[in-house]
Amino acid sequence: MAIVGLDREQSFALLAEMTSTRNLLAYGVRVIRTAAFIETTRDPIFTMLSIGVEKLYKLTLGLAALDRDGTWPTKAEMMANGHKLAEMHPIVLGELRARTANRSEYVRGLVAQVEADPVIPPTIAALDAYGRSGRFYYLDLLGDAPQSWESPDAFWQRIEAAALADPGVGAAYAAAMADISNGALWDAFLVALNGRIAASIEALWLMIAVCGRNHALGDTGGVFGFEVHPDVVGRQ
Repeated sequence: MAIVGLDREQSFALLAEMTSTRNLLAYGVRVIRTAAFIETTRDPIFTMLSIGVEKLYKLTLGLAALDRDGTWPTKAEMMANGHKLAEMHPIVLGELRARTANRSEYVRGLVAQVEADPVIPPTIAALDAYGRSGRFYYLDLLGDAPQSWESPDAFWQRIEAAALADPGVGAAYAAAMADISNGALWDAFLVALNGRIAASIEALWLMIAVCGRNHALGDTGGVFGFEVHPDVVGRQ
């Protein structure tokens, strides 16, 4: 497929960025689903997903600008977004909502599903904080410069609390609490909890890819939609 609006060097750069984004998201989601103990996996998860979602959002905004203006944003223009995922999130959703207004019910439904998902806001807040400063939370505390952010652990607890409100996850938790010595029930609860969190991230990722595939981000966005899609991850 042709990459419209970019020269040869930019086209290769876009392909490399899409591959990087896809792999970061895929491994982040995989670690959530397979994590035995969040204490040993929280930082790898936050590291991969804070970068992966930031790349996903910046690619989305870059493609929207390319479709609208005919040129990719400059580095200075893109850097204005910084690592501010919480600020980019409503901009990305608003852009996609407007650009899919005349698309199929399926595509519009994916956007609506993400906007209504209660697990996504605390996830974006956590990734935003971690990407901006939270990854050095304890180093700064050691150096007598405590951050105004809460700890990464506190942010993760908010994600889990949102996932726990899901009826299936709640039922698994109730079953485990009713028989607290049953390790199998606790394992089932953790699988359900982590699976719910992973599913929200995948829904966000899939929604953006499908919007691209349906040319909501222009002709080049169609290439993006195929290259960044979860189905393209392959063996890990």
